[in-house]
Amino acid sequence: MFYLFHGEDEFSRSETLADFKEKMGDPGLAELNTTIFDGSKVTLSELQHACDSVPFLAERRLVIVKGLLTHLQPKGKGEKRSAWQKKYLEELTQYLRHLPETTRLVFVEDRSIGKDNPVHRLALAEECGHVREFEPPQGRQLNRWIEERVKKKEGQIEPAAIEELAAFVGNDLRLLDQEIEKLVAYVN
Repeated sequence: MFYLFHGEDEFSRSETLADFKEKMGDPGLAELNTTIFDGSKVTLSELQHACDSVPFLAERRLVIVKGLLTHLQPKGKGEKRSAWQKKYLEELTQYLRHLPETTRLVFVEDRSIGKDNPVHRLALAEECGHVREFEPPQGRQLNRWIEERVKKKEGQIEPAAIEELAAFVGNDLRLLDQEIEKLVAYVN
């Protein structure tokens, strides 16, 4: 299976990746069966080798590639992909169709990847592909996120305090989480 996690909400993306790692079982074995690549440097053969490797004393391997699809996007607005970018994407999408059952490949992108991207299209079309866009919450969604986060940390918060916290901190979820942690610790 392969996943495309994209969008500007780095905090939620990181939490989701941490959940993936946690579901791999024993932390020591999970670490042995996890490979992380910088997408601006990884070759297709390196990626394939990591994905084709048999998991060590575990059921699955986790391969995380950060920024590959962004790296394979055209550089400027109105420009087209270069020949090597097209070739890389074509070979990658062919490979993804035959990804080993034991591998969970996750593409992590800091910005939204359009549906015109071949990997995005493939993930939407194939059962073995999954797409999740992570966008920072706005307005009422942000207020709900704050309320849920406070409850998760076993605290309570008034609606006026939610509004104030959202107004002062904004939708930087990592910073909000830290501020909520401080407030809950202070009250307790």
